Amino acid sequence: MKMIKNERLDKIMEILEKEQYSTPDTLASQLFVSPVTIRRDLKKLEQDGLVSTCYGGVSIANNKLDVPLSLRENFNKDIKTTLAKKAAELIPNNSTVFLDSSSTVSRMAHFLRPEQNITVITNGIKALEILSRNHIKTYSTGGKIVDNSFALVGALAIKSIKSVYADFMFFSSQGIDESGNITDSSEDVTELLQIMLEYSDKHYYLCDNSKIGKRFMLRICNYSELDGVLCDIPLPFARQSEEIS
Repeated sequence: MKMIKNERLDKIMEILEKEQYSTPDTLASQLFVSPVTIRRDLKKLEQDGLVSTCYGGVSIANNKLDVPLSLRENFNKDIKTTLAKKAAELIPNNSTVFLDSSSTVSRMAHFLRPEQNITVITNGIKALEILSRNHIKTYSTGGKIVDNSFALVGALAIKSIKSVYADFMFFSSQGIDESGNITDSSEDVTELLQIMLEYSDKHYYLCDNSKIGKRFMLRICNYSELDGVLCDIPLPFARQSEEIS
């Protein structure tokens, strides 16, 4: 028997309540409808403020779920790699750099070379692994590990960041809204990024197109406070953004 729309919307919410995170293709398979239909349903639910879409998937709105790094890494993979390469090219030799634990910024580690004499301070376990292989001088912030995300946060990480100063900071977040406000749903991540901003000189935000127009509860900063925003599409509000090809 074909499920009518209201029943299907209720079922989508029921699945997300249980599983916390899903994708349009998975929901379509579970509900025996086309991905196009599910995407239309999700758009309606998002407009009603009931769900949030990110990293190619969907969760209950304002859910503080930390999406696993493995999912974030594979979403818009080529775009993130291009952004990371462009960002790495902004770093002069002999610089000290903060890199956050986001899947986009962590990719910058692939493009740093020992002869540049760059020092990196990061709360990203994935970045630490890559930097170690590439023989880059690196310091870990230490701190509490966030489940699934390979990120270090909390009081120990913040204390570590406050003990140093960086020439550059590169970071990402869950969303940037139409006014250029950069936001996230994690209190731990937001607090740590705000400290990194305070203890560094130049600041760059990396975001793929999926982040544009998204707003979450916690405000990190506004794009106007930064030295640049690197994105794969033009940003209508941006004064200092860079578009990549």
